[in-house]
Amino acid sequence: MRYLVCGLALAALATAGAAQQARIKETIISDPASAGWNFDGNPKVKQVKADGLPGGQALLVTIAAKGANPWDVQARMKVKDGVAAGDTVTFGFYARADKPDPGKETAGVTVRVQRAAAPYDATVEGALEIGREWAFHCLTGVARTALTAAETEVSVQLAGDRHAVAFGPWMATKLPAGAGANAKTGLPCGKAPGTT
Repeated sequence: MRYLVCGLALAALATAGAAQQARIKETIISDPASAGWNFDGNPKVKQVKADGLPGGQALLVTIAAKGANPWDVQARMKVKDGVAAGDTVTFGFYARADKPDPGKETAGVTVRVQRAAAPYDATVEGALEIGREWAFHCLTGVARTALTAAETEVSVQLAGDRHAVAFGPWMATKLPAGAGANAKTGLPCGKAPGTT
């Protein structure tokens, strides 16, 4: 199921990082005009207002019960460019935990930049903890293997817990292996909406 946040909601993110990207040659590998989320596993999804977020809207995704596998409910999004082994890849998205799993203060998700077909091997993967306040959450890692544009997707696995998480716009970027050890993404990782 495909859900849209707002058509041009990511323009602000793309513009904010433009000067930084030019200096360090960071490339946006997602569609800057699309903030769509595609969900597998039929979670309960509803559109909600999100003041301060680009586009002003988000998707509240409710996982009623922990899955047998974290990927039993997941978002899977295509990107428009592939990655080479050694590229530094960043996937970032606005999110907040509306209702963490009982007894927890955060909602945990697994993020993978992976092959879009079997064996679904990940070139970059990791876990993120989403707090109760809006922030731009990022997973950054060095690609272990190359994937073509047709092969590459991002998966956000949601069924590791029972929780409700609101998701806003997302973006994926890459830096070439030769960009240097000090090169950093222009995305607003770790920041609240409206901060620089």
